[in-house]
Parts: sequence; C-alpha cells; structure tokens
Amino acid sequence: MSENNESNPTYVFELSEEAKRLENQGQFLAPLTRRLFEDAGITAGMKVLEVGCGAGDVALLLAEMVGPGGTIVGVDRNPAILQTAWKRVRAAGLAQVSFVSGDILTIALADDFDAVVGRLILVHTQDKVALLRRVSAHVREGGLVVFQEPDHTNPVATLPRARLFEQAWNWWLEATRRAGLERQMGLKLFGVFVDAGLPAPEMRLERVMGGGPNWGGYDHLASLVRGLLPLIVQSGIATAEEVEIDTLAQRLRDEVVSQRGVVMGLSLASAWTHRISSHL
Repeated sequence: MSENNESNPTYVFELSEEAKRLENQGQFLAPLTRRLFEDAGITAGMKVLEVGCGAGDVALLLAEMVGPGGTIVGVDRNPAILQTAWKRVRAAGLAQVSFVSGDILTIALADDFDAVVGRLILVHTQDKVALLRRVSAHVREGGLVVFQEPDHTNPVATLPRARLFEQAWNWWLEATRRAGLERQMGLKLFGVFVDAGLPAPEMRLERVMGGGPNWGGYDHLASLVRGLLPLIVQSGIATAEEVEIDTLAQRLRDEVVSQRGVVMGLSLASAWTHRISSHL
C-alpha cells in the first residue's frame, strides 16, 4: 500500500522511491496474497474494493482472479503513486480496474462491493478499528472482508548464519520501531476485526522463506532498507557507508548463496470474514 506522509504520519517510507519499492514488494508477496484471496473466496465476477492500492500490484492480481466480468476499485491517498497504477493497468488492457484518489475514511463509494481487501494497510493506520469499520460498510451483507498484515514478533533466522542479512533486517526493524510503526499488527488483526463489529475472522500466519540466487528476498529486504535509509542514517542506526545501498541486494545474495544458506524472514498474518449486518 501507499499513503501520503502528510495525511498519514505513520507512513514512514521515502516516497521518491515508493513506486519501485511497492512493485518489488508486490512481486515478492504475490503468492501469499493470491493464496489468501483464493481461500477467502475471491472469485470470477466479483466487485472488489482495495484499500491503499499503491502502485496497483494487488489490483493486478485481483483482476486476474475476478476476470473481465468483475470490477476492481482501488483507493489511495497518494495521487502520484496512482499514476503508476493507472499506467500499469492500461498497459495490461484491464478495463475492469479503476483507481480513486482520496481518504478512504471520507470518500464517497458504493456499498455493494462483494469484498474489501487490504495488504499492509492497517500497519500504517492510526485508528485501525475506525478504518476497518468504515470500509466494511461498503460491502454487501455476506460479502468478504480480507486483510493481510505483517508481524515482527518472530526474528529473521538464517542457516548458516548470514550476518549481513540479519544486520540489514535489524537496521530496518529498528528504523520502524523509532518511527512508531506497529510491530505486532498481525497478532492484533483478530481484535481489530472484532472491535470493528465484524464476526471473528479465520486466520493464518505464513513466513517467507528461501535461498539460492533467484530468491526475491534479497531485493525485497534491500528495497525496505532503501525506503527507510534517510531515517536509518539520521537516527544513527547505521551510516550510508555501512549500508552501501546500491550494492546491498547483491551482497545479501552473495552471502547466502556462497554458504548454500536459507533465510526465514517476514511473517504475514491473514484474516478474513463475512460481513453480517447485525454485527456492524
């Protein structure tokens, strides 16, 4: 997702690099998100609202699943990032996908969506319950509410020990801590759903894991560090010379591959439920 820093002070990533970072992240997390949507019941012909659509990665994935007979509407506060999203859907010829710039808490939208979805959106939101309650109101009775959020309770693990990978992860994690980013959003999803007046959700926790030269985790971690590099340097977490951002991804790859190693990294929690009017 993407949110404008001025309208959402909890969004801490550097906006100048945001489109590229979001596209990298989208490719890396796509298998986990697709599996969530399939299990939740996203299917052909559905009308789906996406919250915090960013550069359009989730919208593109949803478009494949709902097909030409479905409809995807993505909402984001950052009009600049939506330019990238529009270019991508037009290039793909996806007439069923559209985007709206605005605040999801106040923007006028239909109330007949079959589903509302969000990936990595609540973690950047100050009043998570209010947001979930608001977006759920745009879903028809019996429709789906589906969110996927990170949880940083579990530290990254490497075998054999990949010290640079662990260090880079800790640079990023410490920067998010100092920025006040929610570190246990995945664990808190259940309570947020219930407090928003929704039925108790089904849930799942998954971790990205991999190794070898073609694994996307090296580029993903490097892009996370790049997005918070100004904060990392300004906070004294690491110097620009220590990070060497332009070569970080390759150095992460070389370290793991040279040891025939494996990395167990980011944890993602998924939650989904059906909207029942009596609960809202």
